[in-house]
Amino acid sequence: MSEEPRRISSLGAGIAFLFVVLSIAGAAWWQNQKSTGTPHTATALPDLDVVCLGRVDALDRTLELAPRIPGIVAEIYIAEGQHIDARKPLLKLDDTQLKLRVGEAQAAINAADIEIEAAKLEAKLHPIRKAAQETAVAAAADRIAVGRRVVEEKKSARSFGTITPAELLVAESEVKQLEQLESIEKTRLEELKLADPTVKVRGAEAKRSALEIALKQAQTSLADCVLLAPCGGTVLRVQTAIGKSVAPGTMQPPIEFCPDGPLVIWAELEQEFLGRVKPGMKATIRDDARSDSPLWTGKVLRIGRVIARKRLLLLEPGEINDVRTVECVIAIDGDTSKLLVGQKMRVRLGHGE
Repeated sequence: MSEEPRRISSLGAGIAFLFVVLSIAGAAWWQNQKSTGTPHTATALPDLDVVCLGRVDALDRTLELAPRIPGIVAEIYIAEGQHIDARKPLLKLDDTQLKLRVGEAQAAINAADIEIEAAKLEAKLHPIRKAAQETAVAAAADRIAVGRRVVEEKKSARSFGTITPAELLVAESEVKQLEQLESIEKTRLEELKLADPTVKVRGAEAKRSALEIALKQAQTSLADCVLLAPCGGTVLRVQTAIGKSVAPGTMQPPIEFCPDGPLVIWAELEQEFLGRVKPGMKATIRDDARSDSPLWTGKVLRIGRVIARKRLLLLEPGEINDVRTVECVIAIDGDTSKLLVGQKMRVRLGHGE
């Protein structure tokens, strides 16, 4: 009886050992088959599709429009969704003060015109005044000559006792006064000779030129009160109202504007996929947020030439924001009327679906 159980336990141990050996051998064979698998059964990396995210936008990008100068909105000429032709007004700022500034600059120019006319008149009168002063100098010289002859005659008459010393002294004093007057007249004549009558004319004209620049600046500021459409397009958003303040460079522009042209996908292609995406590659496009999204087709139009941060830094759940990407523009085939600017899309580049 004792021999039988021993045989059974020995047989069980042998079976267990054989099972372990076969398991190890099978695992080794499987690993060997994986390592020596034929290369044609694996898909090459360039043949794999590339999936990236992008947003719908115009080919020339959506524009954020604001007046060039700060001010208070006085009129709004458009509504959201309205199509506008190029150079048509979108909104207008209160221009009361700027109109006064234009009037002030124009009045200053008018005053400068009067100064120019006065300076030109002075230039015309200068030769006449110079000739008159020369005559005055000659007259002073004649009076001095007469005065000196009178003094000489009085000196001669003094010897006869007909002229008193006081009368002779008065005559000599008059000659000295005439000589001083002659000196003054000569000085005035020298001033007229040195004076250039055209200097005042040039100065008045230069002043007018400066005032013309001030007028143009005022007129430019007045014109900047009206915000014009830079090109034909559609108004996407109006983010202001009459009576509100607006200024250039604010975080919320008064008007978002989509230029005319085809809608495209501006996709963000990560650096690791650069070698696998080329212009002309086919694309399939779906709405990233809809499970029942329609399918659009397209092709890669162009690939950017710079690796940089994402253009739109929107902190969205599940999306890596601090990453360097290359912008990839994808043209969309067929009707794009159901697409909205800014719509987030998932793009598959390669063989497609």
